[in-house]
Amino acid sequence: MRVTGIEVFPVANPTPHVGGPVWLFVRLDTDAGVSGYGEMFTVQTYLRPDTLVRVVEQFAEDFFLGEDPTRLEYLYHKCYNSAVSHNGELTKAAIYAGLEMACWDIMGKAAKLSLPELLGGRFREKVRTYSYISAPADKQHLGFEFWQDSDAVAERAAELVDQGFTALKLDPFPLLFGSDTHDGQPLPVHWSQETLDHAVATVERIRVRVGQVGVIIGTHGQMTAGGAIEVAKRLEPFRPMWLEEPVPPELTSEMAKVAKATSIPITSGERLLSKWDFARLIRDEAVSIVNPDLSQVGLLEGRKIAAIAEANYIKIAPHVYGGPLVCAASVQFGATVPNLLITEGMGRFTGPHADLLDEPIQWCDGYAHPSTRPGLGYNLNEDLARAWAPTPDTRLWGNLDAPPQQPGHNQP
Repeated sequence: MRVTGIEVFPVANPTPHVGGPVWLFVRLDTDAGVSGYGEMFTVQTYLRPDTLVRVVEQFAEDFFLGEDPTRLEYLYHKCYNSAVSHNGELTKAAIYAGLEMACWDIMGKAAKLSLPELLGGRFREKVRTYSYISAPADKQHLGFEFWQDSDAVAERAAELVDQGFTALKLDPFPLLFGSDTHDGQPLPVHWSQETLDHAVATVERIRVRVGQVGVIIGTHGQMTAGGAIEVAKRLEPFRPMWLEEPVPPELTSEMAKVAKATSIPITSGERLLSKWDFARLIRDEAVSIVNPDLSQVGLLEGRKIAAIAEANYIKIAPHVYGGPLVCAASVQFGATVPNLLITEGMGRFTGPHADLLDEPIQWCDGYAHPSTRPGLGYNLNEDLARAWAPTPDTRLWGNLDAPPQQPGHNQP
């Protein structure tokens, strides 16, 4: 069996852009008449969608066309070690991950086996998911202003718990980009007492309102180690499920300082792309939980990262930010790994996440139920994907001049 062709499907995700403004799906075809679907992580690049589509097509032509889609170990090293770098790079890794996902789908369909069966079989029948706390539909126009009202955020958390979620995530600090500053400080920052007091008050109100439900603190790697330790000390009384990427992930020694100074489990990994990155995190004792994104590291590498973590008594909680195929792959993957803690979800996988699949992801009472169909278990609605193609002026991050409308990942 050989890969004979590719089609790329860029999709402009409708408002409120749950999972990002633009998704990118791929379909690989083979000479055996079997095709497979994949999805790549898009938020790590500022390429315009039409440019990215051509890059993906050329990448597939150079590395996948004519190849046996079952030779994933070979294909991984062929791509990862390409050119002279012998190193990973975020856009290259994401493109590879999306194409590799399509290969897994092809293998499953050809063998009439589901993805969990290809990955060693199910360890569990359902996968626990968490939701971001985000503004309800009638308050999404407020943007970050919604987050200035701690009582409203706590009430929204209670609504999500009533829907069935057993764990919730929030970013209680302003989300800074590029040259943004906080009180004149560039990244990484040491938050002012006013900002810290407000964040702590918000977490406290959520904890009081939802009781023992898991509360996850995201920070997107924005703090100095000293600032992160101060934040952790203030948050410890509220028993967060974890504190995510408190400092930039480049210096694991700094993250290790935070890990050693707090009782809150530290999590990192959504911006890393290989087993070597995660091995360094674990070796430096910087984390208790890892959260790789499968649409960036790939399923094969994801399984190895999970095994490295398992061998060191580290839990895994896959990061998910994108469209329905990465959601499907993450749920299927989560069903197979013994050391799974929880998986990020896109709400209850409704709206475009259901519309773009031939069968929606089943979710009930805090758990997603993996499909038993061959491969990923889901096929892309190609007609709808083509109908939702981005316009030439669409950006992967929307309007780059507009202020960020989160924290909250714009999840329902």
